[in-house]
Amino acid sequence: MTPSAPPVKSVEAFQRDLEPTIITARNELVTAENFMAYKNNYSIAAYMEDGKNVYSFHSRMFFFTELDTDRIRDTYNKHLLPLGFELSEDRWTSGGVEIVDYLWTHEEYHAVVSATTRLGEQTSTYYYTVGNPSDGSNGDPTQLIDQPGRIPDWFDPNLPPAGQG
Repeated sequence: MTPSAPPVKSVEAFQRDLEPTIITARNELVTAENFMAYKNNYSIAAYMEDGKNVYSFHSRMFFFTELDTDRIRDTYNKHLLPLGFELSEDRWTSGGVEIVDYLWTHEEYHAVVSATTRLGEQTSTYYYTVGNPSDGSNGDPTQLIDQPGRIPDWFDPNLPPAGQG
C-alpha cells in the first residue's frame, strides 16, 4: 500500500496561512521606487473537478526593476522555505536576453509563487493556487479575505494595467 498525498488545504487556509508571508516577501521586493506596471487583479475562480467544487486563487502580477536575481531568490527563500515551499530554478535565453525563472511550490496548498527576471529589463512576480477545496469559513469561497498589504500602500489603483496605458 502506497501512502497517499495529504489532503489539499482550502483556498481560505491558503489566504490565512501562507498569503500574509508571501505578501511580506513581495512587498520587500516590489516598492514604489522600483514598480513599473501591473497586470490582472486578485481573484478566486470556482470550477468543478471530479464532481466537486474547487477554487483557484490568482494574484495581481507586478512588474518591477529589481534585476538582482540573488536578492530576489534570497528574499523569497527567507520567507517561503520555512513554510514548506520548495524552490525550482530555470535559466534560458530568449531573443538574446537571459531569463531567470524561480518557482516556489507548496504541494499541500497547491500554491505557486513565481518570479521571472528578464536580465537588463524587468522582473515580474505573482502567486496562485490551483484546485483547492473550500472549508466554508468565508461564506463565499470566491470572496477574498481582507489581507493587509495585499495592495501596497503606495499602489495607485487608477493606473491602467500594462498594455492598456
